[in-house]
Amino acid sequence: MNGEMLSYLIIVPLFGAFSMPIVSLAGRRARGAWALLISGTTLAVGSALFYSVWKSGGVFLYTLGAKSPLGQGVNFPIRIVWEVDLFGAIMVLMVTLVSFLAVLYSLSYMKHDTGLDKYYTLIIILELGMLGIAITGDLFNFYVFLEIMSIASYALVAFRNDTWEGIEAGIKYMFVGSIASSLILLGIALLYGEYGTLTMGYLAVKLTQNPTVVGKVALALFIAGLLFKSGASPVHMWLADAHPAAPSSISAMLSGLVIKIGGIYALTRILFSIYENSVNMKAVGWIIIIFACITLIVGNTMAVIQTDMKRLLAYSSVGQIGYILLGLGIGLAAYGSQTGEIALAGAIYHTFNHALMKALLFLIAGAVIHQLGTRNLNELSGLAKTMPKTTFTFLIGAAAIIGMPPLNGFASKWLIYESSAVFNPLLGAIAIIGTAFCTAAYIRVLYTFFGRPSERAMEAKDPEGTMLWPIIILTVAIIVMGLFPWQISDKVMIPAAKALENQMAYVSALLGGA
Repeated sequence: MNGEMLSYLIIVPLFGAFSMPIVSLAGRRARGAWALLISGTTLAVGSALFYSVWKSGGVFLYTLGAKSPLGQGVNFPIRIVWEVDLFGAIMVLMVTLVSFLAVLYSLSYMKHDTGLDKYYTLIIILELGMLGIAITGDLFNFYVFLEIMSIASYALVAFRNDTWEGIEAGIKYMFVGSIASSLILLGIALLYGEYGTLTMGYLAVKLTQNPTVVGKVALALFIAGLLFKSGASPVHMWLADAHPAAPSSISAMLSGLVIKIGGIYALTRILFSIYENSVNMKAVGWIIIIFACITLIVGNTMAVIQTDMKRLLAYSSVGQIGYILLGLGIGLAAYGSQTGEIALAGAIYHTFNHALMKALLFLIAGAVIHQLGTRNLNELSGLAKTMPKTTFTFLIGAAAIIGMPPLNGFASKWLIYESSAVFNPLLGAIAIIGTAFCTAAYIRVLYTFFGRPSERAMEAKDPEGTMLWPIIILTVAIIVMGLFPWQISDKVMIPAAKALENQMAYVSALLGGA
């Protein structure tokens, strides 16, 4: 049954997306209800999968078209597999939860737009692509789902094609994304040419037995392509345009999910599940740490000087990716030590936390734009009087992302601060400087919200119905997770880091065929 659960994660959204044009014939309400039903069902399957993996502490495997990945008469895998450990299960839960809330939010937010059958089809396909990446145990499958996710996100960024901004951002995103995809595909081709397999667990065995220069070149291509996809500096320029141009429900998914799954998760999975025993982990860790420090400072400092609310949030996402990369880099550079494990747990924890926090902030930005028709911070003065619920939830989201206790961002940032300070005090100092800039950016927004009301702000009011509920749900999740930070860390995040470091379990689940 556990393996079948993995197949439903793909079947449900695939069926939902392809049946959307038929359901759309029944009218606008049927279309929205169908999208909500499909994303809700996927969330139920994703939650059940997370609980099962967490409870069992093992690795789930599902072979496409056969009982076992091993071929007849041979003891190595020849079939495509889906393989999930606790780290993958956390990502599945994150994707299904934020996607469901984005669809719920869209019911009110997008009702004045046209072409909504395409919009809902694309949003479900985007979710499908991310889920495929999170559960794949095969590099061929990984690339297919990466492209499904990327193409859906290019189209959604340019969805509002009545403005040049959307079209320009979509083209820029597509251009950068295509370069990144080409680098990744070249890396996959080199590994296949060298080792004759694309199954991650079996590649790990082959690379450990025979580490070659070609394998290292492929790794360099993966790191380059996936840093592009994650929006790390100095290749973050597409992100600052794509997020503001997209509808806010899509910005929430892009910032909360796409850059994590298509960038951070994929990079972490390839480094630990394929290359763990065949490369110098310390050297690779330091390369990622250098990119992390640049990203952390550039993202947060650029956020301070923005006057466009969504652009500020987009640059803030770049800064937060820097923290996650810092945790990952230290996890690699201090591999095998407790410091490395804590850093890696902090990176996984912050990935999940940031998905909730940034989804909340982008949905709030969407509500503000929906009411006032502007993203310019200079015109949003005094919103606290006319949109009190929105301002309160923004205050919670901003405090969480800065890392204030007792909210969820505190625990994950603390793990990263603590491990970076132990590993190298200079890195701890850089992380804290980044947070100072991040704090300045959000205080500026709050200062605007609590300022003297502008004429435009006097006519605004809090969102209602399906736009308000996702904002409330995310705010409650941030507060509740903040009340039990160390329980979540000890029971979920540190076991996830241990599962990721345990390459042996990942490989034996595959070769055992169970």
